[in-house]
Amino acid sequence: MTTIKDVARHVGLSVTTVSRALNDFDDVSEATRARVRAAAETLDYHPNAVARRLQRRHSSTIGLMIPLVLHRSFDIFWLEFIGGVAAACSQRGVDLLVATADAHDDVGQGLHGLTRGSRVDGLLVCDIRQSDPRIAYLQRHRFPFVAFGRTTERQDYPYIDVDGAAGVMQAMAHLIGLGHRRIAYLGLDPAFGFSHYRFTGYMQALRNAGLTYDAGLSRVGLGELSAPAVAAEVLGLPDPPTAVIAAADFLAQAVLKAARALGLAVPGDLSIVVFDDSPLVQHAEPPLTAIHQPNTRLGEEAAGLLLDRVAGPDSPLVQRLVVPSLIVRDSTAPPREPPAHSSAY
Repeated sequence: MTTIKDVARHVGLSVTTVSRALNDFDDVSEATRARVRAAAETLDYHPNAVARRLQRRHSSTIGLMIPLVLHRSFDIFWLEFIGGVAAACSQRGVDLLVATADAHDDVGQGLHGLTRGSRVDGLLVCDIRQSDPRIAYLQRHRFPFVAFGRTTERQDYPYIDVDGAAGVMQAMAHLIGLGHRRIAYLGLDPAFGFSHYRFTGYMQALRNAGLTYDAGLSRVGLGELSAPAVAAEVLGLPDPPTAVIAAADFLAQAVLKAARALGLAVPGDLSIVVFDDSPLVQHAEPPLTAIHQPNTRLGEEAAGLLLDRVAGPDSPLVQRLVVPSLIVRDSTAPPREPPAHSSAY
């Protein structure tokens, strides 16, 4: 493999001069730079990227750490989000380092290794908790980062997030407009910011419509193991819901399965709306009405915000809230009319 010494010998200059010419230093004449570049092209010389990054004291790499708590690494959400991040990095000539974190590794070896070892110039932090120690850690060390999500505490950091409250309120308005009054809500761990905001939207929509909150119709903190039993329990109530909002695709699948087991038709007996518009949702039977968030675009914008932050650490704080859209499909309809009571003669 051709080295910088070979180029120096070829043009009869010192290694230092060749290096400064290739790096466009002002103390090297344009004629010398042109000679060196021509020689490098002739000899097929390519600078060592790692060495150049060490010299410049930056890695030309950003990090994305996936905490394997709510999502699995192969979830469609991550595939789309990472695809958007990668596309933005490619456009800016920057590498992307994707790492996973242990479920309880908030500020552990994974985060230390990325931020203190100069492996990345900035970090995308995901699955933000209502109170998130990672944000305090990154702020304390003045390390460039962008959060995908929001805490419920002081928000003095750059972030991009989906307006979960607005999304659920759209879904509630759709169901209430169809005539539904008993609407159940199945949610995820409320410790996470996005889960908190989605449930906040549910409560606000009930208040806006003048509907009384029924604690028996809302269940949060659900996972893939607990969801089927809870869905069956809610649909089997003496006064069951006529509609359900599921805060994740696997929750909607649990509701569909429970409805079939109970002999309920969707949407004849039960309407379902789900947050996030994954292929699992789109190809369900029936296709589900969904709150759509543009996962790929979110990844692109998050990476763009981070790269701007790396380039200008003291630039104005950017906080971006993306409002999702409601995609109406075949899983929602007006509630079935109760059977008329006949009089005995």
